[in-house]
Amino acid sequence: MAQDRRVMRTKAALTQALFELLGEKDFSKISITELARRADVDRKTFYLHYHSVEEILEEFYEDMLTRLREDLEREGVFHGQVDLTGFFRVLNGVVGDNMPLFRRLVQGAGYTYFIERIRRILQEAAENTLAAHGVEDPLQVHLRGEFFAAGVMRVYLVWLRGGLGFTEDQFAETVGRMVGQCMN
Repeated sequence: MAQDRRVMRTKAALTQALFELLGEKDFSKISITELARRADVDRKTFYLHYHSVEEILEEFYEDMLTRLREDLEREGVFHGQVDLTGFFRVLNGVVGDNMPLFRRLVQGAGYTYFIERIRRILQEAAENTLAAHGVEDPLQVHLRGEFFAAGVMRVYLVWLRGGLGFTEDQFAETVGRMVGQCMN
């Protein structure tokens, strides 16, 4: 069932207020009172929709993850192999307009939920690729998939934090080519 427009407007205002506040301070320092005031909604209205500030971020992440899965499927990034260049291209397209927000979030602890979910998507794709290419030992498939996905996401975090000096496209191409060799 579609959400009421008022609910959608209220949630959008709260999300926008959260993003604005994240540009000014750490996530852990944002209070519900401050967030509601910035969004121009009553605290009671906040509690009609959320139990905590974290829930707003989790809802945002879930929307982004849904879009990521849909875009990865549409682009065929994991059909037959792990196309890491394509993965990063799609991921950066999804993160796109919110890149400054993500760069801010990875400086603190608020990113772990989102990055962990992306890591699981990548791990599952790696494990499926390994199994499709004849790796039969389930433990080896799991460990190689885990190793691959953890390494890829760690490099992505370093880049997202500004530690590599690559543009989005340069990062996708360079790391995709380099790390993709691990799966062959």
